[in-house]
Amino acid sequence: MDTPGPAEDPAKLRAALLRAMPMSRMLDYGMDHADAVHLAGAAVSEPWHEVATRLAEAQSTRAAAAADRGDVETAVACYRRATACLVFAQMAFNTDLPAKRALYVRLLQAYQAAAELDTELHVERLSIPFRQSHCTAWFVSPSGARPGPAVVVVGGQSGWGPAFHRQAEALARRGLSAVLFEAPGQGDTRMAGGLHLDKSVDRAFSAGLDAVRARTGYDGRFGVWGNSFGGLLAARAAVHDSRFGACCVNGAHARPEPLPFRTAREQSRALLGVETDDVAAAVFRTLWLDPAVDRMSAAMLVLHGGNDPLVGLEQQKVFLDLSEHHTLRVWDDGDHTVYNHSAERTEFVCDWFRDRLRRG
Repeated sequence: MDTPGPAEDPAKLRAALLRAMPMSRMLDYGMDHADAVHLAGAAVSEPWHEVATRLAEAQSTRAAAAADRGDVETAVACYRRATACLVFAQMAFNTDLPAKRALYVRLLQAYQAAAELDTELHVERLSIPFRQSHCTAWFVSPSGARPGPAVVVVGGQSGWGPAFHRQAEALARRGLSAVLFEAPGQGDTRMAGGLHLDKSVDRAFSAGLDAVRARTGYDGRFGVWGNSFGGLLAARAAVHDSRFGACCVNGAHARPEPLPFRTAREQSRALLGVETDDVAAAVFRTLWLDPAVDRMSAAMLVLHGGNDPLVGLEQQKVFLDLSEHHTLRVWDDGDHTVYNHSAERTEFVCDWFRDRLRRG
């Protein structure tokens, strides 16, 4: 949500921000509970991004003090919590205003600071050549261990890369590696690399696999896990690259259209680098999947929240028909991408990836 104009009702703006960023999502992305409560309950008159930034600064101050004392574990945890605060600070802006860009740089700096101190996880930033520029990704694996099968994790229109560190951590605890991938149209790939989403995105995922293979020597099957709109990107990647042996779609449309509310429309245009909803709809149609012609050899897992206000179950079932080996898991009271059951959801998916990829 971009900075409101003088006629915009601050209370309505705050309500819209909370719909897009509920506490369940804040906790899923790694915010401290007290920080999430503070941000959700902040006064209407306080700009969302300023409150979230102050919370990040407090966590970063704690991190620096802990590092000076030699309390490395605390420092890493605080830098990661600062990263999560900055994820939600930058999310207050739907388009790439200077404030959003600056906040995203700070987000990546906090995540890098944690990576440099972490003795349990190896976290390495990757710059993956693609088209005339590059895609940014983070390779996460157990420290000191030979990298196991890797799962590419991708977000949607507003949550990217480091926002999914908890999923990467859970994969690493199971002996897998993770690639927190920022596809064209997302995060640093868009704001620094200048790449927007189009139908060539499938090749970006393949370039990511090439980079991981060159980095690790791993030559087996990969997984791909897409959250929200990223579920469509994950499925497309598995359709177009047979190196993917397992695919998880969490809360996505197989045939997306621009959604009718302002936040989603603005995010869609920013993702695609277009100016109008009509052009956005035309680009989206080039990304649609059709089980009659689009097939994958990968196993498919589809997650659905019964209370998801954005994606219906019938829209998700299309993904099941892309693979002969498919599983559907529904949380009847689950919200979008099952934020409100994040621990159970993440454990279920990571166990599934371990089973599928180790079997292969």
